[in-house]
Amino acid sequence: MVTTLKDVAEKAGVSVKTVSRVVNNQGEISAETREHVAAVLDELGYRPNALARGLVSGKSATVALIIPQITDPFFPEVMLGVDSVARAHGYNVFLCNTEDDPARELEYIDILAGKRVDGIILCGSRLNAVQLAEVAKQHRVSILSSRNPPSSAVIRIPGEAGLFATTRHLTERGHARIGHIGLRAPDEHDRLEGYERALKEAGLPLDAKWVRWIPRVNIEAAYTAAKSLLTEAPEITAVSCYNDLAAIGTMRAAAELGRRLPDDLAITGFDDIAMASLVSPPLTTIRVLRYQLGERVMQLLLKVIASDGKLEQREQVDIELIVRRSSGG
Repeated sequence: MVTTLKDVAEKAGVSVKTVSRVVNNQGEISAETREHVAAVLDELGYRPNALARGLVSGKSATVALIIPQITDPFFPEVMLGVDSVARAHGYNVFLCNTEDDPARELEYIDILAGKRVDGIILCGSRLNAVQLAEVAKQHRVSILSSRNPPSSAVIRIPGEAGLFATTRHLTERGHARIGHIGLRAPDEHDRLEGYERALKEAGLPLDAKWVRWIPRVNIEAAYTAAKSLLTEAPEITAVSCYNDLAAIGTMRAAAELGRRLPDDLAITGFDDIAMASLVSPPLTTIRVLRYQLGERVMQLLLKVIASDGKLEQREQVDIELIVRRSSGG
């Protein structure tokens, strides 16, 4: 049987209002009375109704994490980092998966706002910069994205710098015909720009036929794109990829076409997910510390909540080039 405030009040010999003040840490109550009521609460095993307390405090003690793909190995460690900080500050975390659909992402935001969550983390958002800025105006959100929306609290992964680093690594190893597998998504052009900058600085040509696009990040889509690329442009000796899943799909296509790695083809990725060091040959990639990233984006959300959504802040993730045998390293 559920213990109520009335049960506690009768046992403690005080009013229901006094018990309510103890539970919600409100009002002027003597230390002796507060201690006595707290002991009775513990004795009867009283558990406060979260919904009722939320109506009183205006807070639900819940936040939401919206991700584009629950099957992407990048996100589990981010989720763990978010959850660790959230729980330490008394929050529970709802997880929402959009399947790379920006319309579903906006739908989730509306639903969560109706559920009175205290804040929302948009992780790897598929919304464009204008949409993100509008969401930040209306809701308490922190954003992990390659976009740079104004008047928002954002942590950016430097995709341009990362693809510049992997592509420059390939040029320094003597590759002159380098392809790229990229993601076609709203405002998602920074990694392509990094690839192009590395080629320009090396004095190498840019050829549109050396670039292929995938509609979403998974191994199968990358495999199809890479097989087309390597079949139609056999002169390519290296490929820099949007991320590790795209690189692994490219490795599969290369193997099917008889291209030996790294002798006939060098490949690089981005993220350094667990599989990157387990595939054969191990993958050269950009390391992103995902657990710490989750901690940081949740800490940023706490600041947004404290400011009632009126926080504009920019942070950037540290990255590191990890050289392995897939690039001949």
